[in-house]
Amino acid sequence: PPPSAQQARELIANSGELGEYEFTNASFTTPTSGATMSEPVRQSVKELAAAGWLALDPTGDVGLTEKSRNDKRFLLRSNGLLDIVPLAKKEMGDVTAVRASPDNTVTVDFTWRWVANEVGTAFKTGLVHDRFAAPQDGRATLMWDGTSWTILKIE
Repeated sequence: PPPSAQQARELIANSGELGEYEFTNASFTTPTSGATMSEPVRQSVKELAAAGWLALDPTGDVGLTEKSRNDKRFLLRSNGLLDIVPLAKKEMGDVTAVRASPDNTVTVDFTWRWVANEVGTAFKTGLVHDRFAAPQDGRATLMWDGTSWTILKIE
């Protein structure tokens, strides 16, 4: 028999696959040169600066502050880009459907959401903020390995 909704929820919530799923959406990358920033990125950088994570010079160039300099989430690359990751973690929601397939796999529909960390909460507007605001839908494919259900993929 397929797993119950609760069994599927626990399997997905505790899986490495959920941690990896859409991981890049928990990051932010910006050029350090203000001259090459788009307006939406510039707005996000201003929000990070207002929260004390970044410093802006009069030309709009980005620098690290004391607060971010020793924080491993901030990676200043030699190519003039600054990566910040992670900005959030995933929180499992509810299993909305469990469907057995003829190929002996089970499809599980579920909800989840991003929970912003202290850096992620600095984003008050824009794409990063919007990404964290909305609940998300996911789908996992499970397979019986002879002794337990395992995750084949999450999409």
